Amino acid sequence: MYDREKLLVQVATLYYENNLTQIQIGKRLHLSRPTVSQLLKEARDTGVVSITINHPMSKQTFDQEKISTYYSISSTHIADTSCSEEATKIKLGSLCSTYIESRLFNLNSIGIGWGSSLYHFVESANNMISDNLNIVPLMGGVGMTNIKLHANHLAFKLSEKYKADVAYFYAPAFAENKKMKEMFESSQQYREIYQKGLQVDLAVIGIGNPLNSSTYKQLNYFSDEETKELENSDAIGDILGSFFDLEGNAISTTVTDRMLGISISDLPKIKEKVVIASGTEKYKAISVLLNNNLIDHLFIDQELANLLLENIEKGNSN
Repeated sequence: MYDREKLLVQVATLYYENNLTQIQIGKRLHLSRPTVSQLLKEARDTGVVSITINHPMSKQTFDQEKISTYYSISSTHIADTSCSEEATKIKLGSLCSTYIESRLFNLNSIGIGWGSSLYHFVESANNMISDNLNIVPLMGGVGMTNIKLHANHLAFKLSEKYKADVAYFYAPAFAENKKMKEMFESSQQYREIYQKGLQVDLAVIGIGNPLNSSTYKQLNYFSDEETKELENSDAIGDILGSFFDLEGNAISTTVTDRMLGISISDLPKIKEKVVIASGTEKYKAISVLLNNNLIDHLFIDQELANLLLENIEKGNSN
């Protein structure tokens, strides 16, 4: 055993300290190159050699892979949160645009939701020329205030950046009442854009907490009575045209009965979902979506990532 350990130390020292190649080590010790390779692997596996990556990004990369593996999603992207809320959203938007643009020429259509996180994604997008690309809003989006946050406006701005075609969702995010919503839903234009949304190659979606969302506050969509109703409901998150509970089921309130767009129950029909979120108040909502396999690519801040990692540790210890 001692002789084996001595050999492992000798091979590892020649390779890592003296920078000899595996072939050179083999000649010196009268070993074949495959044997040297196996000894180096054994040295790492048994702890004789410990490799440390001394870079701040290494832990973040490890955390991203850990979240992706545990929740069985394609990718996780974490933005540093040692900055203001707005700066964090800008970083997330930039991360998302970099990812989208790495795949742009393999996409025929991109769906987009609404909100401040998606606004920063669109702002971060670079001017590119894409072939046969269509941008599709996934929910209603007309209004008089903060137009920059609406799905239609975001779709238009993104189409300008990518030199793409754009469709429009001819409806508001919230109808005046349930009857008005039913009128929109019965129109041919609504049905066509709704189906286009379900058929996009990739959907970029923001997620919110209905009682803390900066988007709802800026758009002033809820009356005092509706806010109280939401507070007393089981809603823990919202995505596109629906609010949902801890089980991932869409809930019905006076507010949700006015929403126009693709709902949480429609998400499994969309090929790939990119979700962007920041803020610890969205942890429950993110967890629900992950547990229901409704996220393929996740873009989050470090604080949200830490909460997910804590949950993973608890799950692994049980």
